[in-house]
Amino acid sequence: MLARLLSCFLLGLGLVLPAQAADKPLVFDSAQSHVNVAVHATVDSFTGQLTHFDPIVTVDDAGKVTTARLAFHFRDLETGKAKRNDAMHKWQQSDTFPDGTFVLSSLEPAGTDAFSATGQLTLHGVTREVRFPLTIARQGSVYVIDGDAPLDTRNFGLPIIRMFAVLKVDPVVRVQFHLQGQPQS
Repeated sequence: MLARLLSCFLLGLGLVLPAQAADKPLVFDSAQSHVNVAVHATVDSFTGQLTHFDPIVTVDDAGKVTTARLAFHFRDLETGKAKRNDAMHKWQQSDTFPDGTFVLSSLEPAGTDAFSATGQLTLHGVTREVRFPLTIARQGSVYVIDGDAPLDTRNFGLPIIRMFAVLKVDPVVRVQFHLQGQPQS
């Protein structure tokens, strides 16, 4: 599921370009791949992890990424505390808006193995363009894709969380991902 989420996230981030007939999908190693969401709060900052996600990334014969998509279920974001998970799902309205996706629309070179990714992220029923840096490196036949995308949850119709007038959760969260996979044989 984490692979699916990352795939949707990448697709939504714009890492997906028109696929060609010769493009090969990458098969991701779920033990080596992860998607984390870092949340800063006045008290009790934490990093949640997607326990299931589905990344779909294809490469052409030259080894360049041609498409990317990441799909996930918001309920698969685990924070390590049951009460915090429940509060997060109430805030995000996970029963009404259970799924998130990312679809890549462009990858612009930004240096050796470095790119600027652009795509469409759908979260809380709202789709917005997002742009973030990522690296795509190859180690033999293995592709390693790393990214760090700041997301302002207010852009997706989510309110700022405040408690007791002085405690606040920063509405900008950081989605950090690491994907490892190789072309399907």
